[in-house]
Amino acid sequence: MGFLIAGIVLLISVLGVFWLKDRFRSPTLQRIAYHELTARLTIVAAALIVLGLLMAGADILEALGLSAQ
Repeated sequence: MGFLIAGIVLLISVLGVFWLKDRFRSPTLQRIAYHELTARLTIVAAALIVLGLLMAGADILEALGLSAQ
């Protein structure tokens, strides 16, 4: 569950930078938003969300007694 929450928080942070860029029309925020690191953080956030969903799904299947052993 921690991976899922961390991924969501990271994705919200990246989206927040884009929102702030449009809201304040700041050149500094524009450079941050379109930086390569921001793109990489978005990929990491997506990977954390997928990993968190897979782990949560495995826990649910285990609780239902449907896990492969």
